[in-house]
Amino acid sequence: MLTTLKNIIFLCSLVLASANLQAQLLDNSSNDLFTNSNSGLTTSAVQSVLPADSAFALSAYIETPNTLVLRWDIEDGYYLYRKSLNFIETNNNSLQNPIIPMGIQTEDEFFGEVEVYYQQLLIRIPFDATKVGDNISLQLNYQGCAKDSYCYPMQFKELNLEII
Repeated sequence: MLTTLKNIIFLCSLVLASANLQAQLLDNSSNDLFTNSNSGLTTSAVQSVLPADSAFALSAYIETPNTLVLRWDIEDGYYLYRKSLNFIETNNNSLQNPIIPMGIQTEDEFFGEVEVYYQQLLIRIPFDATKVGDNISLQLNYQGCAKDSYCYPMQFKELNLEII
């Protein structure tokens, strides 16, 4: 009982600390969290990070009668991790193994030795046109970073492409 009470008090203090941090982030006073030289962050560094959908602009289309293409246009100073790419078809089981190009091996400050993509990533996924029906529904996950600045959380997207 005492352990449970301690855990509840600890969780409440975390919630209050989180609320206090959020209030400090929203406060534009001279005691702003980002102007503190001990924080390691500056306002300009935080403001310069693009939203994930802008940093990693995703488009999808059917290239031939049996190939789905996923294309990321990656802004300068940003990169995607190969290990984070994941594709799950949700409707027809018609997709075959994706054709993923080799990336660039690099030492990442967040994950160590990794394979990444800069500028553009183009993935082709063959599919069985006889099984696909009139659409392809796909869930995909990916993750990337702004170089020397910020690592985005995993991105989850659902795509639904109509076959014409």
